[in-house]
Amino acid sequence: MQYLTLNTFFFAELIIISITLLSFALRLRLRAYEKQTTLKILQTFRKKELPFFYSSGTIKQECRQTFFHLRPHLTLKLERHAMKNLNQAAKKVRFSLKKSPQNLRLQLLDAELSQLLEQKSDFTHLIENIVLPVFTPRALKAKYNYLKALNELYQTDMSSASYHLSSALKSYKKLNYLYEEAECYAALGHIYRITGVFDVADTMYREAQKIYTTLNLTAKIAETEAYLGIIEISRENYNQAQKYLKTAANIAQTNNLTKTLADINNRQGLAAFLNQDHKTAEKFYNNALKNGTPQAQAFAAEMLSKIMLKTNRPDKALKYADIALNLNQTLNHRAGIFETLYLKAEIFYLKENYNQAKKILTSLIQEKTPPSTLYYPANAYTMLGLIELKQNNLNKAKTLIKQALDLEHAKNRLKGAAIDYGNLAQIALLEKDEATAKTYLEQALAYAKTIDDQELITTLSLKANPQDILQSQK
Repeated sequence: MQYLTLNTFFFAELIIISITLLSFALRLRLRAYEKQTTLKILQTFRKKELPFFYSSGTIKQECRQTFFHLRPHLTLKLERHAMKNLNQAAKKVRFSLKKSPQNLRLQLLDAELSQLLEQKSDFTHLIENIVLPVFTPRALKAKYNYLKALNELYQTDMSSASYHLSSALKSYKKLNYLYEEAECYAALGHIYRITGVFDVADTMYREAQKIYTTLNLTAKIAETEAYLGIIEISRENYNQAQKYLKTAANIAQTNNLTKTLADINNRQGLAAFLNQDHKTAEKFYNNALKNGTPQAQAFAAEMLSKIMLKTNRPDKALKYADIALNLNQTLNHRAGIFETLYLKAEIFYLKENYNQAKKILTSLIQEKTPPSTLYYPANAYTMLGLIELKQNNLNKAKTLIKQALDLEHAKNRLKGAAIDYGNLAQIALLEKDEATAKTYLEQALAYAKTIDDQELITTLSLKANPQDILQSQK
């Protein structure tokens, strides 16, 4: 039997120290390699157009596998391919999922690429059908929470979206995934902007922009600058909005980011349109229609149609509405399809082509309205009521506008309700029921004053002629 001696302990301790030092040196070399590789990859993204796929986790894993001469697994290869070509990678991911349908990383990658490509219906279906295992790595759980939050944001569930984004942000901070951290800040900025907490939204966007600046991601820097402009649009500070948007446009233009510039042009167009500067808005939207992604082109065409409608060019309005509709149908963007169809109905209404307008509006009412759309079924009922009113079918008109009013009340849409009460007042006047007309008009004015809509207050206050029908601009 061999006994342990002091020499044995000495050599054992020496071996442990050597292994520890070797491990420490190896970790230092790996970190240096990761840093060098990350900087090299980031350089390729410096002037990359939006949208793009970037993953801190993918780069870390690839570095480790290369460093230790290991073969990269399929998902890692697909993630790296997605960094180079979104559309091609998306097709390959779908093909791979047929062979490995339970692969969580592939499921998350599929959902993320769908979101980046703005395939909203696919994205919603994919993320809602992912089930996390009990023991899910932190990075994958953070990715799931982030994507789940984006879907909740799309569904306008702001409370749940905020919760899941905060959870993802916390995990990404611990993992030191800077890009993903910035994405969480930007998404939180969207939530606070949409809910009207503009100061916090501003802070979130600036936090995101700091990180994008550190990573030298030019398109993302320009995008967040544009988001600051959108906050000012929400505040109705259109001149201040244009200052932010001009800075964003200059960044994109200087770096030849044509697609990113087109997105910014759309926002510049919106600020000009809301500021009643239709000529400037038209210029911006034409550029976006020429140079943008299909999504940007669809929005630009829709807004050009609205400008044509505002400036009494209904034939051109119809032409652009058809362009927008075709693009939205190709993209399978249901919210955009509904909005554009309603816009076409408005154009036909103003062209007094009531049969075409009724056909579109009736089909819209029969369909389930997608979330996150500017179209609302009450608008369709109101316009159908106005068509019946134009054709002197007072009972039908009254029934339809009351249906619209019920829908407005259900969602607490006071402006829409005010307009509907105003139209009911007109019907009552045509029926020689002045007492009812007065009651409806008083209710309409009360709602208009509640939301402090001066233009609507003035319109309602001047209503004396029964032929002055309020349009359904809700």
